[in-house]
Amino acid sequence: MLYSARSFCSRLPIRMAEKTLENRRMVSGRGGQRNAGRGSMHTDGHKPNQRRNKNRAQQRNHTPKHLFKIETTHFLSVFHSEICRAAKYKVHAPLCTCSKIDKLRQLYRKEKDMNDNRNLSERLKDLDVSDPFDNLLVVPDTKTTPAMFVCNQTTSIEFQNDATVCENKIATKIFDNTDMTSLDKFPFKVSCALCLLDHQRNGFVAIVADSVQELEPTIAKAKACKAAKKTTNHNLHSDHAHFICAVQLSSLKALVRSAKTRAKHSQIVSEILSQLKNGGIDLPPSDNSTIKLGHHLTSFIWLEGTSKGSKRGHIMVLGYIDGPYELMLDLPGGKRHLGESTLESLVREVEEETSLELDKQWLAERLSRRYGGALDENSEDIQVLETARENGNVYFVIPPIN
Repeated sequence: MLYSARSFCSRLPIRMAEKTLENRRMVSGRGGQRNAGRGSMHTDGHKPNQRRNKNRAQQRNHTPKHLFKIETTHFLSVFHSEICRAAKYKVHAPLCTCSKIDKLRQLYRKEKDMNDNRNLSERLKDLDVSDPFDNLLVVPDTKTTPAMFVCNQTTSIEFQNDATVCENKIATKIFDNTDMTSLDKFPFKVSCALCLLDHQRNGFVAIVADSVQELEPTIAKAKACKAAKKTTNHNLHSDHAHFICAVQLSSLKALVRSAKTRAKHSQIVSEILSQLKNGGIDLPPSDNSTIKLGHHLTSFIWLEGTSKGSKRGHIMVLGYIDGPYELMLDLPGGKRHLGESTLESLVREVEEETSLELDKQWLAERLSRRYGGALDENSEDIQVLETARENGNVYFVIPPIN
């Protein structure tokens, strides 16, 4: 029998529905479980999904739930390897009021009040004080792992008496008596939280002069130290600069101000690239190169601009080639290690990033004890730039090194 086109199109949806129903029956015949899991009922009157959710809820109600983990021993083998496995950790001061520690303190009180938690006192039996937060604490720098490592005998009283001893004590537990100069072999990094930087801060140095010629001996000395390392097969630090150069401070300030003006920005970038080439830096041949300023160099420019009587000409900066068309400039310096003073961390970071060895004795005779020096107040030979905006960091302005 022949059908018209209109009659055939009207029957098409019915045929498609019949074909779909036939396919579902075939799937049900082969597996059974797919069809049963969607709408069928078990003998107990519950759908499978509802039954599974009910079982899970019962397991949650009968399983003791520990709100977070506390450890006092075996940082490497237990706290890091089995509990956290974090890439970064933060060390907090005793009785600190950081927001993350406040949240852990609330969780600790809840767990302490839980009737089914019987091993909390067992985990804290090695502590000399009843409050675990009255010690140096290590917490993973993540948002999903509520855990903390408590270092015994680092209470607020002991920390006030000698913070360096307390920091060395927790460093020994974290790194298992490893030499602090070989921390790169560990699969994680440990840094000081802001509350721990109140007594000794992270240090950065700006070596400035009126002209490029005054900075050339310092730059030449850094290059010679770098060459000596390569000669003795001494590996450079992973943060070592690709090059070191002198740049006009006014050009860097103009680069910061011109960030929103494309034409002016390109002009200043070309000007800085010209200064780098004149300083003997071998740059990729490209007219599309961009220059980014690191956070600490940008912060120093802002601080230097707010200081009175600021008329410096040139500054020594680190250079990193991040790609064929991208350069980054920054200041030497960085985060201090546990047990280090600001002065000690500054000397170490500068050597790691530039191969330049600062005269530690010269600096100690001109810095106050607040930064690890020997004086009650800073000498006029070194300008110290510090502000609440750069919480935890301090910038030292020093003359060229002969």
